[in-house]
Amino acid sequence: MAIMRPPRLCRTLAALFLLVTAEQLAAAGFASRELNPILQAIYLPTLVPMGPEDGWRIDHSLYITNTLQEKSTSRESLLIDVENYRYEFALRNRRGNWLNQVTIPLVANESGELDSLIEDWHDFFGFPQGKRNDFPPDQLEIRYSRDGVTEYLQTESSSGLGDISLALGYQRPGETAWFVGVELPTGSAKDFSGNEEFDLALWLTREISFDDQVTGFGMLGISFPGDGGKLEGLIVERIWAAQLGLDYRFFDVAGIYPGRAPL
Repeated sequence: MAIMRPPRLCRTLAALFLLVTAEQLAAAGFASRELNPILQAIYLPTLVPMGPEDGWRIDHSLYITNTLQEKSTSRESLLIDVENYRYEFALRNRRGNWLNQVTIPLVANESGELDSLIEDWHDFFGFPQGKRNDFPPDQLEIRYSRDGVTEYLQTESSSGLGDISLALGYQRPGETAWFVGVELPTGSAKDFSGNEEFDLALWLTREISFDDQVTGFGMLGISFPGDGGKLEGLIVERIWAAQLGLDYRFFDVAGIYPGRAPL
C-alpha cells in the first residue's frame, strides 16, 4: 500500500489538535456534532464543556470523516463522495452565572486520502464495501439534483474559514444551562463551509455527577438556519439536535481541581 501524504492544511490541523488544555478534565462531555459534510453549513447546537469556576478555557477539536453516500427518489438525487476535515478553535468564559463561547472553524473538503485504508480494512475483516466498489477511489464529488436540475456540484478540493459562531449562556449553580447562539456568514456556500446567512440556535445542557468518577451529560436544542444566498431553498426551516452520554474518569479530578462541585 502506497504511503499517502496528507495535505498541508491537514497536518496543521493535526498539530493544533494536540494543543488541548489540561482544563478539559474539569467538565464532562465533548462538543461533538453531526459530521455529515453537507451539514457544515448549518449551525447545530453542541455541548459547551465548562467547569464551575470563573475564568477562560480554550478547546481544540479535530473531526475527520470519509463519506460515500448515494440516495435518490423520484424527484431528487444526492451523491456525497468526499473526505472532510474540520478543526474548531473554541474560546469559552464563565463569569458568575453567565457563560460565553466563540467558535472558529477551519474546513477542508479533499479527495479520498483514506479510501484505500478503509477498503483494505473492510476486506481484512470481511465487511461489505457497500457502494464503494461502484466509484473510483480518491474522488471528490458532492452533487445534489432536483427535478433533473443540478442544484449543487463540487468536484475540486477546497479549504478555508467556516461560519464563526457566538453563544451566550446562563446557569445557576447545580442547574441546567440555557444557551442562545448565532452563526455568522463567514463561510462559503461553494464548499458547504457556510450557507452565507445568519443562523440562530437555542439549546440547554445538563451535567449530573453520580460519584467522583461517573458523570452523565446531555444536550437538547433546535436550530433555525438562514435560508438565502446560493443555498436558498435547499435548507430546512429547523433542525432538532440532542446528545446524551456518560463520562468516566480514571483518577480523582477533584484532587486536581479543588472545589469542583457536581453540576
